[in-house]
Amino acid sequence: MKSSKIDYRLYLGILLAAGLMYVTFEYASVFWYLYGASMLFLISWVVLNDELKKQFSILKNIIPGIFSGIILYILFYIGALLLKFIPGNFDALVAKGYGKYEPESLLIWLLLVIAIVPGEEIFWRGFVLKRLEHDLIPWVAVLIMATLNGALMLFSGNFIIALAAALASVYWGFIYVKRPSLSLLIISHLTFNLLLLLILPIY
Repeated sequence: MKSSKIDYRLYLGILLAAGLMYVTFEYASVFWYLYGASMLFLISWVVLNDELKKQFSILKNIIPGIFSGIILYILFYIGALLLKFIPGNFDALVAKGYGKYEPESLLIWLLLVIAIVPGEEIFWRGFVLKRLEHDLIPWVAVLIMATLNGALMLFSGNFIIALAAALASVYWGFIYVKRPSLSLLIISHLTFNLLLLLILPIY
């Protein structure tokens, strides 16, 4: 470990995120609107308690961002195929989760683009992971961040959705460690969501 100083802003930020996710998943009928509001709140928290730096050109991140989003989609697609052969009806559980939280309007897609996806990357990678790296070696920081991200998704009541969130967080976490650019991650995340939920939905 690099430091023994307690990062109260990090812990409080995670507690705030947990509270917001609990409320968000409690009201499924307005889930996306509460999720968007929650992400905007967490972005505000990060802006007030940390410093966001532009480390790479956005233009230079477009191609690697799109490419990495496509790679993650392919990995999820393969995973979905494998679930069909695993006992336990996991495939139906995933389909149920995606059906319940599928974006259904242009407004929700706008929220995804301007608030939810940027908010997730700014908070989990640009705040939580970055601050964990102050005290931990990178791979441990990534695993802890991803575990926390997945744990908060358990409020959905769907273990597979929580696991998927954790695995995606590991993927984007290691990308951030190698190339700490939030614009790259946001482009990657948007590409993945567009493929998964709109262009080539798995379920």
